[in-house]
Amino acid sequence: MTETEYVSQMLTLVKRFAQHYACHVWFVAHPRQLHNWIGGPPNLYDISGSAHFINKCDNGIVIHRNRDPEAGPIDQVQVCVRKVRNKVVGTIGDAFLSYNRVTGEFMDIV
Repeated sequence: MTETEYVSQMLTLVKRFAQHYACHVWFVAHPRQLHNWIGGPPNLYDISGSAHFINKCDNGIVIHRNRDPEAGPIDQVQVCVRKVRNKVVGTIGDAFLSYNRVTGEFMDIV
């Protein structure tokens, strides 16, 4: 079985579990090595393993922290909603938050 087939079958089983037990399942995944990365947020196809992670998910969210002081404040976090299957529960877009390293809190940027 290839990795792509395995991921597809696993995600199908997880979706059935969530539907049967009426619960939400969240996957947290890091992107694969980005060879030509220029500092921006990765997209959902950058998840290592399979494109099935974006194809089968209901909602896809990317959390990106700025690491380049020349590109902006390094405490700024970008929340990128990249996929929403059911448009009643949300919309695609971005939000920016400030991260306080001392308290561990995320706050709206005013």
